[in-house]
Amino acid sequence: MKRKFLFYILIFDSFFLAGIFWYLGFNWTWILFPFLVLLIFIVIVSSKIQFNFFIPAIHSGDKNSQKIALTFDDGPHPIYTPKVLELLKKHRAKASFFLIGENLKKHPYLVERILDEGHSIGNHSFTHSKTIDFKGKARWLKEIEETDLEIQKITGKKPKFFRPPYGVTTPHLADALEKTGHLTIGWNQRTYDTILRNPKKILSKLRKNLKAGDIVLLHDSHENIIPILEHLLPEVERKNLSFVTINELINEEPYF
Repeated sequence: MKRKFLFYILIFDSFFLAGIFWYLGFNWTWILFPFLVLLIFIVIVSSKIQFNFFIPAIHSGDKNSQKIALTFDDGPHPIYTPKVLELLKKHRAKASFFLIGENLKKHPYLVERILDEGHSIGNHSFTHSKTIDFKGKARWLKEIEETDLEIQKITGKKPKFFRPPYGVTTPHLADALEKTGHLTIGWNQRTYDTILRNPKKILSKLRKNLKAGDIVLLHDSHENIIPILEHLLPEVERKNLSFVTINELINEEPYF
């Protein structure tokens, strides 16, 4: 709440400073300058969830635990989610899946399978639309609550964990989450697996940076996830690290 208040103060200050420049007869460049600075500030603090500016989020766990949380966003996918689950089972690894409401409605059997195989489920919005970050509080509530409802219909459980689409946070989303009471989960290892098309580059980055307590962001919605996991899972086993669910890593109940 304090940071949201600071945000609104900054908006007021931008208008105030622009008004002073206008009153003193400065040209339009100076009058627009405070708004440009504010816009840059908003883009930076909104787009990087690790700043915790609008929403406090959890980005890692106990670094002495020898555990790593593997997380998958944007599923369930009818082709790749089953393959991911098979690889996790083969290597006795657990993970957390942040599901999109529209996808899980189409593939409820995969939601059941994820839970049956010992993984945990989180909320990743209902539509994950490209313009979702421009929604107001009421629309955000609809996104979150519809997804919760669909998960409850299938599993009887209401997820406590939420991950914002694209990792973008806004004051409106913060207001919605304050009402729903969800715990926001971020990450400290972002693989960019939906952007980088070469699995070797992703694996190289993970080999260099992966450590106990990390929360790794991946996606079970594309074909490259399979070769990534085929190499990553056995390597982690050899390092005496284990992949666990988010709730085990941070010692928090995953459902309300």
